[in-house]
Parts: sequence; structure tokens; C-alpha cells
Amino acid sequence: MTLCCPKVTPDNPVLASRAQIEIDDEIVALEERTRALRTCRNSLSPISSLPPELLSAIFVHHAQQTQCLHEPDNPDVLSWLIVGHICRHWRGVALGTPELWATPFLNSSTATDEMLTRSKMAPLNLKIGRRYRIDAIQKALMHIERLQVVSLLFLHGDTAGHRCIMEFIDKLSSCSAPRLKSLALDVGDKQTSRIVIPNSFSAPNLCKLQIKHCDLSWASSVLTGLTVLHIKKVSLERLPTLDELVSALRRMPALHTLTLEDALPTLSPHTVSLPHTSHTMNVQLLHLKQLRLTAKILEVANVLTCIESPTSEVRLVCRASSGDPNKEWNLSLPIISRALESCFKDTPNDFRQVPRSMQLSSPNSCIRLHYSTVRNPLSWAREMPCHDADLSAECPVILDFDFPIEMRRTILSDLGRLIPLGSIEAMYCDFFFACWDGFWADILTRGGARNLAYMYLRGPNQALEELLKSLRSRKHSVSRSVGGRSQQGPIFSPALSHLVFHDLEFDSSVFNWMRPSDFLDVLMDRVNEGRGLEHLTITSTSGIFARDVQLLREVVADVNWDEYESDEEYFTDTEEDYDGDFIDYEDYSDGYAS
Repeated sequence: MTLCCPKVTPDNPVLASRAQIEIDDEIVALEERTRALRTCRNSLSPISSLPPELLSAIFVHHAQQTQCLHEPDNPDVLSWLIVGHICRHWRGVALGTPELWATPFLNSSTATDEMLTRSKMAPLNLKIGRRYRIDAIQKALMHIERLQVVSLLFLHGDTAGHRCIMEFIDKLSSCSAPRLKSLALDVGDKQTSRIVIPNSFSAPNLCKLQIKHCDLSWASSVLTGLTVLHIKKVSLERLPTLDELVSALRRMPALHTLTLEDALPTLSPHTVSLPHTSHTMNVQLLHLKQLRLTAKILEVANVLTCIESPTSEVRLVCRASSGDPNKEWNLSLPIISRALESCFKDTPNDFRQVPRSMQLSSPNSCIRLHYSTVRNPLSWAREMPCHDADLSAECPVILDFDFPIEMRRTILSDLGRLIPLGSIEAMYCDFFFACWDGFWADILTRGGARNLAYMYLRGPNQALEELLKSLRSRKHSVSRSVGGRSQQGPIFSPALSHLVFHDLEFDSSVFNWMRPSDFLDVLMDRVNEGRGLEHLTITSTSGIFARDVQLLREVVADVNWDEYESDEEYFTDTEEDYDGDFIDYEDYSDGYAS
């Protein structure tokens, strides 16, 4: 295409201005022609042959996946908007897909207004993060007839959030929410006036209710037909009786997830036996798959006696009262035992679900035990096990016990007999409470962990010492003798082939059993009996040096050592040595309100 520029001299302003206008018009026409050609070219691409309905579904799926990756207040949650900047056709499809705009970005009033408009009459999903605009939330809540998911978790308990929920609850009492399926409310624990869920409101499709620091009547019609129920931190005067709780659960026969945290019927501190209920009075929850109970151990046991279900995933967080913890444990143990049996029993297809790995940790001075049906759960397959692994199919049993120190041995020994440890293949230990003589035999039962092949250990010095004692040969040992310890008995974990030590401390003193030479002797014992290690990993562990590792490599084929020998050098520097490298974390504020 050949372009001709009018021959106009600058000496004639009128003609020059007219020529510029003509050129501008021609530029606009060329740009429009270029866009039309690009559109025509794009239409010939294979992806342009997709029907708009299919392309729309792909966009919605992409947006939903993006929203799962980010917190609701993170601007990256809107990164899916790029689909509207690819071509004119895609933009048109995106703008014509109301479902794509049905999760307003409540951290921006402008974005919320635009998304509410573009979503037309599509069901709305409202979720807030740590940052939000109250006015944006209030605008979205006005569309009560369109609400499908409402999650208002004001974790800091701010006054504006409390008032926002109060207004929403009042509106629910008088207006219908025909599309509402999921409702989650939390006003924080700093509010003097509690939120009370109305006894009834019109939400016929509600199937998931999650409330925290809120109260409700246990006779409320809201507790009817639910499939997911989470109630946490109910005020003392609103705690249910056992009959009220059982009655409420009977109105939810399809319930598959139940969480009650500090929301269980209370018992007298002088309770000497649990109330006996007839089998016919129990509630049958045939679809229940996840059960989480948090309260004093007798209160947990009291509720467990009344629930009959095929639950395969259980989390129990039990506290001792100020009474007699030993008596409370003995009263509760048979009931907890029956609850655990449902997690590890024959299924209709004759496939036995068994624990293949366990984790022992001690968050907040509690004893926490995870039992998983997979050998290496993803949440544990890292250098240091996660203390807050969520309840999932990977971890069907999680037990937390907050009891006095002197009860730890009894608890671990009893649990070792309840769980079928013969199937355990991997063990992850990350705890810091004091151990005792025979610690590992109590946890794994004597000769019980016959299939244990992998062991990760991070803990106190006594844990390492007791492990080295347990690993000693029971026959012809080259290692030092342990006073009063019999050499007879089954080999400790005969299948053990992979051992990981992390953040431990060997000691060269002859008065303990934690010398690197003791460890070497133990490994030699196992080699002599055909039970040698195949893999050994040592990280962030002091007291072991290159010469020790060289000797270990003579009895273990694969030794992985990070060459960490001692941390004394970090304590010999003066304070001035660090002045130039000190980081003031106030300069790296995350911008969140305190």
C-alpha cells in the first residue's frame, strides 16, 4: 500500500491544518483496518473454533483455580482478568459470562461495584481476607437473594465487622436467601456482645454452617439438613445439654463433617463415671466421614458414646480438668478406643485401612499424634514435619492431649496398644518433652514396629540417647553395655533402613550414651545381624565430625551429611560484629493492621 502525503507548505496554516486532519482520519481508518485484520486472523486460529459456551466454562474454571491459590484480599486473586486482554473475542466472552464476576474483590469498592454489575443475576460468593472495605461488603450483602457463599471471618473482632454481621443477621431474619448454601461467620473474641444466630431464617438450600464466637439455639431450625457443621467457641450459657446436641444431630442425617470446639455439653468436675445411654438413644450418622471434637477429655468421651458412624477421619483435642487426670484418662480410654476402631477396620470390599505412618510432636507442650494411611504424607515430606497439618484423607487420625507431664508415659503406652503399629512403615518425631528409660519401647510397643523402615528424629538429647540404647543388638553386641538392660529380646525395628537425624546433639562424654562412637557401634551390631541401614541423613546436628562420618560410611552405603560440625563459632563473635548485618523488621512491614 502506497501512502501519499499532500504537498502543503507550512506557509499556509489553513491548508496545513486541513492536511493534518486528513492524515489523522486516515491513521484512524488504518488502525481500525489493522484491528479488523487481526480479528480475522485470530478467528482462523484453532482455539477460536471453540464454542463460546465452552470457552466461558474454561474461563470460569481458571478463575476458580486462581481464587484457590490466593487469599481473598490478595490482588493476585484477580490475575485471571488477563483472559479479557488476549483478543476482542475473548473479551466479549468474558464480559458475557456473569459467573466469572460472581466473586467480588471486597478489598476495593470500585472493583466490587463493577463486578456486581457484570455478574448480573449470577449467584454471589463473598469471602473476605485480612484487608477489606466495609462499604464493599455492605454493598454485596444487599443482594441477599443472590448470595450463595458468605464467609465473613473478622478475625480481629473489629467493631465495624461486628456491626456488619449484626445487620446481615437481622436482614436474614426478614428476607429470603434462596440460593445460600454456605455461611461462615466469626466476629473474633474481643467483642463484648455476642452474635446470636436467629432461630430460623429462610435459606432452604443451606448445607454448610461455620460459626465461631457466635451463639445459637440448639433447637434452631438452622441446624437441619446440614452436611457440614463447624461450631467453635460457644459462650458458656449457650452450651448444649447432651439431649439437645443429640436431637440437633438427628436433624442432620446426611452430615459428613462435624467440628465442635468448646461447644460440647459440660460435666461436673466431680464426675466419677460417664452417663450411661441406651444404644437406642444414640444418634446414627451413617455418612459422617470427618469428626473433630475439642474439649475436656470426659466431655469428648461423653459425646463419643452417643455417636454411631463409619467415621474414617477423627481429630480429638482433649484437655485434662483440674481434678484427677489419671482417673479421667482411665474413664475415657475405652470410649476413645472404640472411636479409633472405626478408622482402622475392615471395609465392605474387604480392604483393611491400616496406619502406615505416624508423627509424634509436642506443640504448646501437648502430645500430638498423627496416624496416616500413606507412607509419606505430603504435609510431612519436608525437612521438618508440619505441626499444623490439616485433617485430610492422608491423616485419618489426629490426637492431641494436654495433660500433666507425669501422664505422658501412660498416654503414649496406652495409645501404642490401641493403634495397630505392626503396619507402621514410617515415623516422624519432632518433640521436645523429657523422655524416660524405655521410651521407644513404650511408644512402639516391644517388638511391635516390625515393619518400621523410615524414621525421622528431632527432639531432646534423651530421645537420641534412648534410641541408641534401643537400637543395640540383643545378641552379640560390640557396643557398650547398659547397666541393668537385658540383652535378650526382639530386635528393635528390624526393618529399619532409613534414619534421619535433624537438629540433634551428640555428646562425647563417657557418662551418657550419645557419643558418635556409640552410634557407630550400634550400626555395626545391626550389620552383623543382617539389619544394617541403607540410608542415613544427618543435618543441623552438632557433636559429630568429618572423621565420624567417614567411619559411618564404612557401615552405611548412603550417608548424607550437611557438614555441620559445631555452632560454637556463632557464639564467639561480639555484638559489634552483627551491627552492620542487623535487619530491622519494622522496615519490612507487611502492611497489615496490627
